[in-house]
Amino acid sequence: MNNRILVVDDDGQLTAFLKRFLDKQGFDTRIAATGSDARKLLSSASFALVVLDLNLPDVDGLEIAGEIRHNSQTPVIMLTARDEVYDRIVGLEIGADDYVTKPYEPRELLARIRSVLRRAASSEIKEAHSIRFMGLELSLSQRKLVNLENDTIVPLTNTEFTLLYALVENANEVLSRATIMELLYGTNITVTDRSIDAHVTRLRRKIDLTNESASLIRAVHGQGYVFAAELQQVSDARDNS
Repeated sequence: MNNRILVVDDDGQLTAFLKRFLDKQGFDTRIAATGSDARKLLSSASFALVVLDLNLPDVDGLEIAGEIRHNSQTPVIMLTARDEVYDRIVGLEIGADDYVTKPYEPRELLARIRSVLRRAASSEIKEAHSIRFMGLELSLSQRKLVNLENDTIVPLTNTEFTLLYALVENANEVLSRATIMELLYGTNITVTDRSIDAHVTRLRRKIDLTNESASLIRAVHGQGYVFAAELQQVSDARDNS
């Protein structure tokens, strides 16, 4: 199991402490003080998760987050200042899985890391099967979404997959933002409604590419979201091929 974590932050005193703290929790923690250093490490090794400060000395952290999401499905937790609401929203839209505002308690960051890694591992999905809807096939065993028209994979982050799975599992039923928040982050972590909305917006852009009609994920005013589509469960033929 890959327990390697990359922490990207130019605060040397903080990262030295975090490395000792996270290593004691069983992680293999690597440190990068700049975006350039992060790129080198990301190109030479695989990481289970990246903790990324958005305020780097040489490059915008959002640019690094975008590169990570473009090249891999590695989970990303952003470190942001309390007044950087715009950056948090943009980061989530880019595909970051979570964020922590500075200053923060190391135990809070640890809880977020473990929560994101649990979602990424998705060990609870044991039964291999797929679900089709509107020209797409969602493989629950391989955690991928396939565009059946051109047989290409629609790239989803771990959070986006979990969100889509939750919506599909409760198709044609309204899921409140509070319910979605609990499904994505558990009961011990709270995020804003805007964060949930950012994940939904990004997911819509991906799954609605094959549809010219209304979005499959519809907002219900004052209540939440509903996944409006007819579903078809299929065998594991594609998964096992």
